[in-house]
Amino acid sequence: MLIAPFLGYEYAVGDTFAGNYSVSDLATANWGERYIEEILGALARFLGLSSTSIPQLQIGKLIIACHSGGGNGMRNLVGSLGKYQGKLTACWGFDCLYGANARPDDATFWYQWLSGQSGRALEIVYGPSTLPQSVKLDLIGRGLATADGNQTQPQRPALKNLRVSLGHYDLFPAFGQMVRVNDLDPAFVDRFMIPQVADQPRHKPAPQRGEFLQHAISNVRSAFPFPKDIHYMIARGGFFSRLSKL
Repeated sequence: MLIAPFLGYEYAVGDTFAGNYSVSDLATANWGERYIEEILGALARFLGLSSTSIPQLQIGKLIIACHSGGGNGMRNLVGSLGKYQGKLTACWGFDCLYGANARPDDATFWYQWLSGQSGRALEIVYGPSTLPQSVKLDLIGRGLATADGNQTQPQRPALKNLRVSLGHYDLFPAFGQMVRVNDLDPAFVDRFMIPQVADQPRHKPAPQRGEFLQHAISNVRSAFPFPKDIHYMIARGGFFSRLSKL
């Protein structure tokens, strides 16, 4: 069952946004738990069940998904599920890691959230507007970079339940036919994302001012041609492709 909470309206006024859209309430104590209880109650009434039947409606697998500005809402919501916390199996974030100025920033928050957990997964698909935090999460999640943006020496073990990928067209025209792209080969992405050891002076230690991460971000931005409408393609294609695999 797909549930989409209403969080208000937001609309553009010139270069700014207006409206009453807010995700701050999602961080209040047990907001997620109370919302799920309301959903179970509504389902019971829809099915014609009595209030005593509500406990029979069980949550099996709970997945939280978000797009764009919903990333802040997903970040808030994972800490307010109360007794349903153990039902959460995955979070899907589609072009949503904008929190570079949050404390901690989005990349660090999600890395810490995943660390030491078992049975939960996080999938992030990103475009140009969320590239810095997404690349940071990818590199620290794979043990290649520190939270400060430096290269790890030696490399740390990678998080097994994290997947960060570039947004791209699912179909594109080539040689007179439509070619399907399921995934970009991670090794191919790494070739233009990760600064190569051969390009660095051998007699100097690895820089410790965050240059490793900044070079990786710059490499992706300059080497990968994002389509203009990728922000919404990530939401549509990414979300439906994952739903179809459940």
